[in-house]
Amino acid sequence: RDATHLSQRAPHSHKTSLLTRKMSAFTIAAAAPVVAPAKARVSRTAVRGKAAPVRRTVRTSATAEATSASPATSTETKKYYFCVANAEYMLHDENNEHFPEVLRERRRFYRETSKDQDFWIVPNPAFLDAMPDVKKKVRQPCVAVVTTDKVWNDFVKLRLDRVYKGAVEGTGVECLKSNELIAKDAFKAPDPSKWTAPYNKYAPGWWEAFYPGNEDA
Repeated sequence: RDATHLSQRAPHSHKTSLLTRKMSAFTIAAAAPVVAPAKARVSRTAVRGKAAPVRRTVRTSATAEATSASPATSTETKKYYFCVANAEYMLHDENNEHFPEVLRERRRFYRETSKDQDFWIVPNPAFLDAMPDVKKKVRQPCVAVVTTDKVWNDFVKLRLDRVYKGAVEGTGVECLKSNELIAKDAFKAPDPSKWTAPYNKYAPGWWEAFYPGNEDA
């Protein structure tokens, strides 16, 4: 009877063994697809990582090309904004002694942030020849502060007050051209006894550093 009992249990054990092997095979087969997407994701990430430096190189190259030309010789048409007034008021008046410092601080900020200069001092601007109504309102000789930044031009108007604000469209060659420069000795030296500011007056000719073409001065 024991032998018979064992013989009857044997098929059940054999079936259990086969079922175990099948389940193990199924488990391995089911787990296998999980590996493939992980490899694919790693591969795509690697490709993206290699592509990034190429984009940075293109941007750097474009920046170098953009800064190679001088604004004063540019033939690209742009809109230029300006504030113009009598030369003595703009460059020599005691009430505007803060103005040279405004320009110097702006230039320093541009250099520290690697930004191209977009503002200039243009004495006796040639573009006023095409604006006779404006030109006759301004005592000659005159000086214009010219920029491509409309917001900053509004700021200049607020700071200097007694200036004419306007805009002109053209190339850098046209809009930054000067009919006549302002000499360093164009204005009388101030009488020390009448100088009331708590600092020394800026040296004559300070404005030349902001002429078009002198961006690196």
